[in-house]
Amino acid sequence: MTTKKLITVILLVVGLLSCKNKENTTQNLATSSEISTIGKNIDDYLTAMEAIGFSGAIIVSHKDKVVLREGYGYSDRENRIPFTTQTVQSNGSNTKQFTGAAILLLESRNQLSMNDSLPIYFENVPVDKQQITLHQLLTHSSGLLQGVGYDEEPIEFAPFFNRLMVEPLEFDPGTSYNYSNAGYSLLARIVENLSGVNYETFIYKNLLKPSGMMKTGYIQPSWNRENMAIGYQKGEKWGEVYKKGWIEDGPNWHLRGNGGLHTTAEDMHKWFATVKGSGVLDKNAVEKWTTGYVTENNGYSKYGYGLVSYVDDKWGKVITHSGSNSIFTSHFFWLPERDFFFYIHGNNSIFPVYKFEENILKAAFDENFNFPPIVKTSNLNNAIETKQKEGTYHSTYGTIELMADDSRFIAKLSGQNVLDLMFKHNEKQKEKLAELNSKMIEVMDKLEKGDENPFKDIVAGDEASKKVTRSFQNRIIQMRRNLESLNVIGSFENIPSSDLYEYGPYTTFVHARFENWNQYWNLVWNEDGTYNGNYSGPWPEFTLVPVNENQYKGIRGTPPWNTINNIEFIDECLKIENSLFCKIE
Repeated sequence: MTTKKLITVILLVVGLLSCKNKENTTQNLATSSEISTIGKNIDDYLTAMEAIGFSGAIIVSHKDKVVLREGYGYSDRENRIPFTTQTVQSNGSNTKQFTGAAILLLESRNQLSMNDSLPIYFENVPVDKQQITLHQLLTHSSGLLQGVGYDEEPIEFAPFFNRLMVEPLEFDPGTSYNYSNAGYSLLARIVENLSGVNYETFIYKNLLKPSGMMKTGYIQPSWNRENMAIGYQKGEKWGEVYKKGWIEDGPNWHLRGNGGLHTTAEDMHKWFATVKGSGVLDKNAVEKWTTGYVTENNGYSKYGYGLVSYVDDKWGKVITHSGSNSIFTSHFFWLPERDFFFYIHGNNSIFPVYKFEENILKAAFDENFNFPPIVKTSNLNNAIETKQKEGTYHSTYGTIELMADDSRFIAKLSGQNVLDLMFKHNEKQKEKLAELNSKMIEVMDKLEKGDENPFKDIVAGDEASKKVTRSFQNRIIQMRRNLESLNVIGSFENIPSSDLYEYGPYTTFVHARFENWNQYWNLVWNEDGTYNGNYSGPWPEFTLVPVNENQYKGIRGTPPWNTINNIEFIDECLKIENSLFCKIE
């Protein structure tokens, strides 16, 4: 575990990270003695994640005190502008809670009812959609598609509505759940129809301004553009959501009301007061707003009116929502019973912030949390030189594919010998993992050839093994693309604190390659060598963090934070320990 540092003296160790620009964390914190261990530990975790590529901002409160407000990394890499809690970026689908609040506010003014159906507000609604209610739009139980176009298409309401209305429903309204951005855009239009002003103007006058959120909106706030984050996708500059494909009065109708609202971490903390019931909505509206009604596809959490709620065995009641356009991500999270809240957002697609939730909670409340190492990052390696070294490096061990991410590399590992090298497997582990690979190669070969029951030797029971086979066959069919290959990349041990440890002791990673598409399968084994299940997760990767000129430290971005030293470039080759991987053009 890394040695903790006090937040108030963090500037003394600014050299740990070249882009660190710590904010005044004493604001709203009377003295350094009031800085809780919770804030300090979360900062330690995110500081370590910053070294391997996280960039964004967080604000954390506990028992009505702000215990951490901090920015990490760069909001604009090219101009080396640090991220702060005043940095503006899209909050993605966290916009939906504002739309839910707007509808509830109109209901409290007796301007609408949650049982109202679409024909009250729109003309030419097809018969199959005439029974859709506002409640169903809010809870994603309308049966409408997720969307009918991409976020950057500058579409006006009329063509958007017509396109949506001709599409068949996923199910009869009120009978199931299907997340629908389009449904929330209809709600935004209802707000406009009833108020006589556009969506942003309504929420600004009635929700944002009364909450003191002067840095939140679509186009109305007078932002300094230098305070607006640039998005980065897989190491490349993507740009901004702001005005990308927007129409004259704000976002197009694929985005309006369901996503793309721009905000700061500071403003989202101000908004939290309303979610807690001490803001612009009355208690009855807040109760409706924070109640879950329709079970989501995961089978346990329930969607309410722009917020999600569930009861966690460890943390108690949770009220939350995430947002993402796959580049900018955000996460709003509240534990009412612990009086604990955080809002975090970031601008690097490689590190979606909603995946930080579990580790933030463990850093805050679990004294046994295994913190990632904080690495002193060198300034001697720049982004241009790093980009020039991108590519696939080969050896008799296998391959390592390097993708530049600013001055770092994301190293994608292929081949059991490469995994053995990077994970530092011992001889006993190597023997076991080779055995599992052999079994899974046989299974994948049979699956690729259409065998009716390739899992029969690793799943007990004929019917059970056929059921597993059918699940994979359905995955392949649902892709609607030609399956090109199923490649076993390698296996590794799921040691305590790793993502898949609770499911079984070992994982075999398989790359399913389709025409113009890929799937990554983490197939977990039981202790007795039988198959447990297939779980989502990234390709086995390490981040190579520059520690000196052409020298790097490798860190796996998930617990248990496997690390490897002695990585360096020698001519056109990458040397790891005593193994050489060379680039072939």
